[in-house]
Amino acid sequence: MSISCVEANNAINLLNLQGYTKTESVKSSSSNEISDDFTQSDDSAKFKEIVGKYDITNMSRNEATQMYKELYDNKLINLKDMLHATLNPTRIPGWQDGVSSVCGWKVSSNPDQKMNWLEGFKTQADWNKSHGNSQFQQNYDDMLALAEKIKYFEG
Repeated sequence: MSISCVEANNAINLLNLQGYTKTESVKSSSSNEISDDFTQSDDSAKFKEIVGKYDITNMSRNEATQMYKELYDNKLINLKDMLHATLNPTRIPGWQDGVSSVCGWKVSSNPDQKMNWLEGFKTQADWNKSHGNSQFQQNYDDMLALAEKIKYFEG
């Protein structure tokens, strides 16, 4: 089978290529007919409004809890996402600041200390890939994906 006479703006009958030599022009629109009909959905606008008040690369646990709760209350994330993101591991008996970590991310027990949540979730996802249980990897990947989405919409 060979294809010949193929030119830009020509349609090819893909079901009957053998022996087909006739070319047919395809209508193309001129550039002045193209329009951008993009409109931001109400959910996207609300998401952007909420996360725009925060900096996921520099926020405290209290701020993170407030942001994730507001996203959940507005039905922009589910309960599982909120709970995973706002889990406070420092309440675990024996937690030691500067020593204990959550999958490689050292978290302070001070709820007002600023942390880089995006980098923390990336550290957790990477650590779990290397040392953790693969059954839970999707949870870490989901937390990281949500943090990246938040970072994208903050700007």
